[in-house]
Amino acid sequence: MVLLLLPLILFGPMGIDIYLPAMPQMALSLNASASDVQLSLSVFMLAIGLGQLLFGPLVDRWGRRPAALLAICLFLLGSILASFAEHLSLLLFARMIQGLGACGTSVVAFSVVRDRLGATDSARAYSYLNGALCLAPALAPVLGAWLTISLGWQANFMFLALFAGFALMLVAFRLQETRPADTRLQPLPSIRAYLSVWHHKAFRVYVLTCIAAMGGILTYVTFAPLILMERLGLNETQFALVFGANALMIMTSSFSAPGLVKQLGRHKVVQVGSLALLAGGALMLIWMGVAPGLWAFMIPVGLCSVGFSLILGSAAASAMAPFGDRAGRAAALLGCLQMTGAATASYTATRLPLNPGEACALTILLLALLALLALSRLPREHRLLADSDA
Repeated sequence: MVLLLLPLILFGPMGIDIYLPAMPQMALSLNASASDVQLSLSVFMLAIGLGQLLFGPLVDRWGRRPAALLAICLFLLGSILASFAEHLSLLLFARMIQGLGACGTSVVAFSVVRDRLGATDSARAYSYLNGALCLAPALAPVLGAWLTISLGWQANFMFLALFAGFALMLVAFRLQETRPADTRLQPLPSIRAYLSVWHHKAFRVYVLTCIAAMGGILTYVTFAPLILMERLGLNETQFALVFGANALMIMTSSFSAPGLVKQLGRHKVVQVGSLALLAGGALMLIWMGVAPGLWAFMIPVGLCSVGFSLILGSAAASAMAPFGDRAGRAAALLGCLQMTGAATASYTATRLPLNPGEACALTILLLALLALLALSRLPREHRLLADSDA
């Protein structure tokens, strides 16, 4: 099941990571500034977040398989449009379409896991998926650097179109419908259905920790080209190798998370991850202010990546656990809040009157404090329930 769902969750990271080395070339080609091209990343993430509110009800009403096919077609269309963009406005529109497609495949993947597995096994499955999807940030920047140097930045988006075509065939022929017969079929634009999910205390707490984890890693991704390439002087290939090495760190941590869940329980694993995120942000803020350099940036990033890996799988499973009869809407609201919160955090970081290293570090530090504050507010009975799998 994990292998079948992997292409569906790869749309998001592939849509982010493959074109990062091409950003300087894109700015020149589109006659735009570096910050303008960075905006395409925020547009993509906001579309992923907000679009899930639409796809959640569709996944519950139409079923997992039809919604996945629609989402992949949207991503395919957006990829083709982006490859032909000659000005910034068309690129941003194409990235919005891509983001809508990526959000739909993500909702389907989370819903299928919740359909098939209980809370404990879901936490492990999400951790394995998070580890496997790190293939994208590990390999995509290397591929993107090669495509950019050899064929131009447009080749990155043509590759994404080919990837979407492969996923479309895979879903059409291999993905079986898993929607439970007792799924609640509220009207599609039902605000009440989303409010019933939001009112669950544990859902709100674990959503905030997911926002902190995703916001921290997205802030790093947003600033990485500026810090590593423009400020520290790495070329496209060097950037891709450093970026990929950190992705391998995330992969290793994610594959280790299920073992920690068995030993400690989901809640304690989320706490440990939040502390790692806090330590990484604090170290980065100190080192980048005193002696900015490659190791001063990447060692704290590695610690933050460990925190991200430990938080995301267990927090997502704990947030989704009470909603087996409306997994699509719960996954959609989780994804929407997670992505829009993360995109807002990373965008706000780019507007801080600080140098890139300090802005990145301060944002991660504040997000980690948010996660720890939220966890401290969780009632004891919910903590014991989340740790019952230890």
